[in-house]
Amino acid sequence: MKNSFKTSKSLIVCSLLMRGRTILAVLLAFLICAPVTGGATVVAQEETVDPCMEDPEQPCQNQTVLYLWSNGQSTFWSHFNANETDNAADNLYSQEKNQGVMNIDQRFSMNPQMNKRLNMTLDGEVRIVLNIYLEGDWTNNDNQGPCTNDCDELNVTLWAGATAIIRQHVPQVSTGWNPITITHRITEAQTLWDASTANPSIQLQMKIKGDRQQTSPITVSGEIAKFSIELSGDGDTRVELPVDPSSWDEAFQSGEDTMKSSDDQPGFLFFSAIATMTMAAVYLPSRQDSEES
Repeated sequence: MKNSFKTSKSLIVCSLLMRGRTILAVLLAFLICAPVTGGATVVAQEETVDPCMEDPEQPCQNQTVLYLWSNGQSTFWSHFNANETDNAADNLYSQEKNQGVMNIDQRFSMNPQMNKRLNMTLDGEVRIVLNIYLEGDWTNNDNQGPCTNDCDELNVTLWAGATAIIRQHVPQVSTGWNPITITHRITEAQTLWDASTANPSIQLQMKIKGDRQQTSPITVSGEIAKFSIELSGDGDTRVELPVDPSSWDEAFQSGEDTMKSSDDQPGFLFFSAIATMTMAAVYLPSRQDSEES
C-alpha cells in the first residue's frame, strides 16, 4: 500500500513538471512570434508612403522615365522627375549658323548623379522619343547643298556611364520638325546599371552646314544651319527604360543579387537555440523525473 502511494505521488509530481514545461514552451513560442507580428505591422504602414517623394529626381518604382532639360544656352542635364524649374521657358534649345559647319554635340547627363542600382529587364524595350527641327545641309556629296565631306547626319547614343547601350544613326530626317522614335532591346550584358559606374545620359551629335550670304543690299542666298530640340517640359521628349521591379528590393540595392541564405539571416542562430530549448522543455524529462518514475 505504501509503495502504491509512493508511486502515485511520483506520477503526480512528474505530471505537474511536464505541464510546467508545456506552459514554458507556450510562453517561449509567444515571445518568438510577438516581434515578428509587430514588424509586419510597421512594414504595412511604410508601404502607404510614396517612395518617389523622398528623392523625386532619382529613379524609383513609379519613375523609370529619363527626361531631358536645358537652360536654353549651354547647360544640359537629365533626371527622372517630370518637372524642372530651371528648364528653358520656351522648352527649346536652339543653335544656328549662317555660314560654315555647325557642330552639334549635346550630352544630357543625369544630374544629380544616380544613387541607386538598376536592374534592367532582359529583352526589355528602351524607347527614346525626340522632336528635332532642322535647316541647312547635313548630307555629304549629294550635290544638293554645301556639304562635301564635312557634315554628319544625326546620331543618338544612350549611355550608361562609359558604356554605349545603343548608338543609332538617323538619316531619315528632313527640313522642319522631325518626330523621332528609337527602340532597343536590352541584352544580357546591359542588365545591371550600377550607381557608381552607370550614370545615364543621352548624346545627340550632328554636323550641319549653312551657306547663307548677302548677295546685294536687299537680297540673300543660301540657307542657314539650324538645329532645335524640344525638351521634356511637355513630357513628349523622354527616354523610357525597362527597369525591372527587382531593382527596388533592399537586398539588391545593398549590392546583393541574390537573397541571403538562412544561416546569414539576423538572429537565425538565436531563434534556432530558443527552438531547441523549447523542444527540450517539452519532450525531455529531468534526471530526477526519470529516477522517481
